Amino acid sequence: SSFKMNTSSPNSVPNMLCGVVAGVILLCGVAFADTQDDFIFIHHSVGSNWLSNSLNAALIAKSYVDERNDITYGTVVSPSAGRPGSLGSVPGDRTDMQHWILWLNDYLNAVKTHGCATGVNAVIMFKSCYPNSSVTADGVEPGDPFSATRSIVNNKAVFRHPSGAGNTYSSGGYTYKPLEDVFAENPGTLFIFVTPPPLYYSATTDANAHRARVFNDWVKTEWLQSYNAAHPGLNNVVVFDAFNELANSDSSPVRPNRLKDEYVGTAGDSHPNAAGSARLTQVFCTDSGNVLDAAWGAFSPGLVTISGQVLDLSYTGIPSVTVSLGGGASASRITASDGAYSFAVSTGQNYTVTPSATNWLFVPSQYTFNNITSSQTGVNFSGTYTVTTSTSSPASPTGLTVR
Repeated sequence: SSFKMNTSSPNSVPNMLCGVVAGVILLCGVAFADTQDDFIFIHHSVGSNWLSNSLNAALIAKSYVDERNDITYGTVVSPSAGRPGSLGSVPGDRTDMQHWILWLNDYLNAVKTHGCATGVNAVIMFKSCYPNSSVTADGVEPGDPFSATRSIVNNKAVFRHPSGAGNTYSSGGYTYKPLEDVFAENPGTLFIFVTPPPLYYSATTDANAHRARVFNDWVKTEWLQSYNAAHPGLNNVVVFDAFNELANSDSSPVRPNRLKDEYVGTAGDSHPNAAGSARLTQVFCTDSGNVLDAAWGAFSPGLVTISGQVLDLSYTGIPSVTVSLGGGASASRITASDGAYSFAVSTGQNYTVTPSATNWLFVPSQYTFNNITSSQTGVNFSGTYTVTTSTSSPASPTGLTVR
């Protein structure tokens, strides 16, 4: 089975890859549990902008993505049986750091099934908004994971109990596990924590923005490395450091740890602009070696990817081309706006990859892979438009030779 996202682009090595993303594609000849096919994103306005800018299109182009669901402003979900409605009447309105321990203890069952036409949300991605990047204090141990006070210690307590794994918190007469214990108890779910994006320079202080980086560095290195060491082979947690991708460096002489000027839209507004959203998409799921594909491979051992682009003679991506997979599995993808496509396949099999579109000639006409053992990137095709017609699919681009 595959997971698909309902909701597009280019190159850098991910600054931070720790863990994984999942879902599973229903390919003939590849059998996966059909309960693992959906992906849910809990987010607010920055996440919505990211999806509409490019993320949704890029995710849809992934062969292992089947259905994407959302929890955002105004979304109502019910707590799990026997758990309190700790997030109030509209849980979707609450996505601050202290809310994640409530989400994953009190609402996890509902999150796993929210919006699913079939199956469950095997991938749960969650992100707090930029106000959480103004961390106002270091804090005092042991920390309070339920506190609205933004401190490094309180944030750490959400992920790890100060006394270590297996210890719990109490609130309102209920027992709460830190996130690392919830993650470990759900090996069939891939959890993706996206760090809150940085603030516009005047919306925070040097000290508060620095503390945000300190926490993000801790969660993506020390904490995650410790989690993976304690649970070898589980590979079900990813930390995607959106903050670091969008912020000036900690050592920057100008506006350290604030939203970079090239990602500012309106002065005073901390929402990243279109370029910022595109940057996140590139690192997260479209660049060579991107976070999502690498994470998918780690979470789903025995699978590799075949990916590339369909390009015209000017090396511009051709959208809406059908790319078909044959051999050890059967599937088809429609290229994204940048001409990208991707298949997730089992190792040890033979495969063919063939593009097709009315009035287009592709070179090569097909790729063949025998006994595939590793992911194949850069499986690109060059397309030439061959006939003048008003009904071609995709449409004839300008500047190409017509034969």
